[in-house]
Amino acid sequence: MPVDRIQKKLEDCVEREDFYQAQQLCLSLYSRYKRKDACKAYDALVSGVGLLFPRGDVSAGTELALTLAKGYVDAGVEFDAGSLSRVHAILDAYPEGAGMPSVASCEKFVDLCSRWCQSHGRVTEAKVLHEKLGRYTLRCVGEECAGRALLHSMRGNNLSDIVAVMTTTASRATPEEEDLIVVKTVLRFVNFRSRSKADLGAYSKVGVALVDMYHKQTGRTPPDTPAMNFLRLALEALGAQSAGLLAGLREKYGLMLGQDPSIVGEVDEILSKLRPRAAKPPDLSQMFKTLFA
Repeated sequence: MPVDRIQKKLEDCVEREDFYQAQQLCLSLYSRYKRKDACKAYDALVSGVGLLFPRGDVSAGTELALTLAKGYVDAGVEFDAGSLSRVHAILDAYPEGAGMPSVASCEKFVDLCSRWCQSHGRVTEAKVLHEKLGRYTLRCVGEECAGRALLHSMRGNNLSDIVAVMTTTASRATPEEEDLIVVKTVLRFVNFRSRSKADLGAYSKVGVALVDMYHKQTGRTPPDTPAMNFLRLALEALGAQSAGLLAGLREKYGLMLGQDPSIVGEVDEILSKLRPRAAKPPDLSQMFKTLFA
């Protein structure tokens, strides 16, 4: 069947809401072009997604989106402007208000496309995909899955997105919970982005900036609570790269921290990065082999 007739048939299927048949036609076009003209093959998938997602059909469109992403990874598709634009075209087409199924689909798509970007050393471009995913997650599921949106935003490393997650979560919480939300989010971000003692020292300044951005966004002065005092002092301890200071704060503010075990977990993980690693004991078996060789 000629390509133009397939395209017409595809549009007809979408009009009468036969989404499965539309999906199969797109996959047929993809298979037809895959070997002789890969660009056209991938363009067929993008066209299908552009027709299906606006109609709110996540399942049929997801199959096409993931086919493109897997194709990029498996074939090691060259990184260029055209290839990246297809990824963004699909990512931007994900339907609004489709809830968790759409978010889960988008997560799989971004995970594969991020892997493709990183295989070409394009870390910045991969971060942008996670930024978009974080914003999409927050729009679709809001505070219900704020932790999920936060994770994607942390991978994107965009401070404005982190603040947006904090603001959305705090707006649905009681006033008494606001400070704990800020403390947990800031510590989680600093911990997530830091792999070493030096990283913690550097990201302590970013943590301070996050708190300032949050309060500018909300228009409220920082509440004078034990939780906020702990956060301020903890960030100072991280700036000094002092495990002793942070451990002392953990003990002093233990009652407050006990209100949210996840905060305690973040503090303990940060402490493990600040403290020097114990030296490995000598390998006695190897020592004896050397002595008696």
